[in-house]
This record gives sequence, C-alpha cells and structure tokens, in this order.
Amino acid sequence: MTKILIAEDDLMISEIYQKKFTEKGYEVLTAFSGDQVLDIAKKQKVDIVLLDLLIPRLDGFAVIENLRNGKYDANIKIIISSNLSQKEDRDRVMALGANGFILKSQFTPSEMVEEIKKIISVE
Repeated sequence: MTKILIAEDDLMISEIYQKKFTEKGYEVLTAFSGDQVLDIAKKQKVDIVLLDLLIPRLDGFAVIENLRNGKYDANIKIIISSNLSQKEDRDRVMALGANGFILKSQFTPSEMVEEIKKIISVE
C-alpha cells in the first residue's frame, strides 16, 4: 500500500484529503508543521509527501531542502500543494528537488488524488 504523508496546517483541508486518499487505498499520515514532516519521514517509510509550502516551524522550502540532503530516503516523492502561484516559487521548489507542483485552488480533493496519481506514474 502506498503511504502518503499529508503536510497541511489547515485541519479541515487535511481531514478532507485524508478521507479522499484513504478511500483510494492509500495509507495516510498527517503532519501540521515542517518539523513534524521531517520527524515522520525519519521514523517511517513514506512514499509520497503532499506538502503545503506555508506550514509552521519549517516552511515547505526548508522541508524539501532537508528531505533532499541525503539523510532521508531519496525515493520519497515530494508533491507541492500550494496556493503560491508565482513562477519563482514553482521554479524554486522544482530546483530544490520536488517532483511536482499542484496549485491547490484548481483542484477538488478528489481531483487532487487523481493528479497525484498522474504525477507519480509519469516518473
């Protein structure tokens, strides 16, 4: 079973995503801050991190840098789910090692699950 870590500080959005991914057969973990993401990724095998950029304690940019520094599983897929839509933000996360970028406001939670599947299957 594919294990996805949803890093989202909005509890309502996190719960909706958790429900949708669980319904589609994913094992779901949640984190509400950047340091929680790193702690979970260190202790458990995670296949995908669905990462909001604006989360407390360590923002998404710092989380990507940490996940790609060689101390974590290099096979973790990092998909950014954010409403930061500036080209500079998108370019920066991809340069840091993200595998994809989804503009959160353009997808319903069900569509988000399908978009993640597409991104992962392309790699």
